[in-house]
Amino acid sequence: MSIEDTSPSPPHIPVHPVLWVMIAVMIGFEVMFSAADAGWLPESMGRWQVYLHLAFFDLDFEYMRAGNPVELAFIWPLLTHAFLHGGWLHLAMNGAAFLGLGHVLVQMIGIGRFLVIFVVTAVAGALTFGLIADTNGPLVGASGAIFGMLAVLTAWQERTLRLARLSRSAIWRRIGALVFLNAALAFGLGGLLAWQAHLGGWVAGWLLAGVIRPRYGLLPAV
Repeated sequence: MSIEDTSPSPPHIPVHPVLWVMIAVMIGFEVMFSAADAGWLPESMGRWQVYLHLAFFDLDFEYMRAGNPVELAFIWPLLTHAFLHGGWLHLAMNGAAFLGLGHVLVQMIGIGRFLVIFVVTAVAGALTFGLIADTNGPLVGASGAIFGMLAVLTAWQERTLRLARLSRSAIWRRIGALVFLNAALAFGLGGLLAWQAHLGGWVAGWLLAGVIRPRYGLLPAV
């Protein structure tokens, strides 16, 4: 005779519509770029033409020191770069991480505070890139915000383990692995990896975790 498990399964919580909208915007840009490459849309809607307006390039300190007003055209790329990607593979990797981490965070803190984390960490990633990177190339991709989201969850877990006086070795191993992975990829990709944005997003996320707290008890493993 077999014994069946009659315990109720946990309820399925759908991904928040706002996350789907954000992913749809990211996909929409890649569809538009592909269509422009195929000649179905005008060149003005092509990848590099859009990058010139919405990707983040650098901080123009000379422009600001000259006393010129900072226009919206210089501000928006601090955020809009996170919705652009360098191709379908780049989007697929970032999109999967964004949905996974975003879904966890929205369940724990709600969509409003999730959006605060996304905006702040994306902007922090761009600013760090602008301060450190020595390149004329554009910064595109949501990875700064993704590292920020991961930092928030990691910081919450570190605090929970610390207060419970449990070992935090897994936390330090995770951070060490991320540092090693970024260093290896930065070297292997010949400088094409924007590790500066990852660093800025991570630091901002870790700091935000001290201000924004989860609604309820146990934290998921990430």
